[in-house]
Amino acid sequence: MAKNNKVIKEQSLYQNLQKRYEEMNDYLLDLIDAQKRAEEDLKYLNDFIRYKKLDEEFRYFREHAHEEYEPDLPFPHFSL
Repeated sequence: MAKNNKVIKEQSLYQNLQKRYEEMNDYLLDLIDAQKRAEEDLKYLNDFIRYKKLDEEFRYFREHAHEEYEPDLPFPHFSL
């Protein structure tokens, strides 16, 4: 009987581990998809900047912008 309980515990632990693995795998796949979308957006933004001939303005903004924190927003944003 004790041996059966040990086997049941091991099976339960294995099932929990399998469940956690699947959750982490799903999370990583979501991150990979988000990364691909972000890379695609970045490519479009770079091409848009080049298309509109805003290279100098972007360079100026990048060099002189600073982060502003607003209590109403959950994250900072860049501003000149």
